[in-house]
Amino acid sequence: MMPSEFRKDIVSGDWVLIAGGLKKKPNFFASRKPKASKKECPFENLEGKKKIISSGFAEVIVNKFPILSPHKVCPKPIPEGPYHKMGGVGFQEIVVTRDHSRAFGSMRLEEISAVINAYLARYRALEREKCIKYILVFHNHGPSAGATVAHPHSQISALPIIPPDVSRSLKGSEDYFRRHRACVHCALLKKEFRDKKRIIWRNKNFVAIAPYASHVSFETRIYPVKHNSNFEEIGEKNKESMAEMMQVVFRKIKNGMNNPDYNFFIHTAPVKDRQMRHYHWHMEILPRTNIWGGLELGSGIEVVKIPPEESAKILRKAKI
Repeated sequence: MMPSEFRKDIVSGDWVLIAGGLKKKPNFFASRKPKASKKECPFENLEGKKKIISSGFAEVIVNKFPILSPHKVCPKPIPEGPYHKMGGVGFQEIVVTRDHSRAFGSMRLEEISAVINAYLARYRALEREKCIKYILVFHNHGPSAGATVAHPHSQISALPIIPPDVSRSLKGSEDYFRRHRACVHCALLKKEFRDKKRIIWRNKNFVAIAPYASHVSFETRIYPVKHNSNFEEIGEKNKESMAEMMQVVFRKIKNGMNNPDYNFFIHTAPVKDRQMRHYHWHMEILPRTNIWGGLELGSGIEVVKIPPEESAKILRKAKI
């Protein structure tokens, strides 16, 4: 079986991951509906399984079906004619929550805090790995969001590259800083605080907004109010505020949108790089409300059917 490897798009320059080992997953060609039965759930009983973290509500385990492999030597791009490839190395871990059926929209505050603590503990450990350039924390909720197991769980991927979407975000932030000597996200938040119409909720340290140029209907972003480039630098008080913010936002999404499928991920400055102080870390939440058609796929233009001002209004009114 072909090992996983990164390949570089000769036109865009973006790296893509060719996951040769993914077919080992038993449900690769099966129904995309996640398993809901506790009896069949692979995360319901972790006794006897090797755990990286085992404490309270959140446990961290190694992904049983990884597409990235641990490594001793850092990979380097290898030319292959006009193409380039690189070994598919890195780390993949799963953050499993104790309750089989309660997703973020139903969790208690202390439970969300436990999940955040698990994210941070593993982020800080993985960033010490010499070959790792970026760590992505993400969560898939529901079958249309790519969740193949119904039991709530997040994933942490430590990569030897900076992903294309993150690279574009970093470049946009850097370009804005060069032109204006200011953080683009701070400028964005200043505008949102003044307009108020796209703010969903805020507390002392965080704010949730429906972005002015949303990529999907009901897209929600959570920002720390005070500028900070690196997620792993969050302090104790900010962790408490972030847990409160996540609890409120996910309850509003659940109650205001009838519990939709969604993805969320944390975008932060790359590890080992303290030259990205212009960047402002944040969480992006993307509800799965529609399927791309020919216009979107052929043009790359995302069609948002619910204006962000309207989606913010709906979520503001939603119960918590």
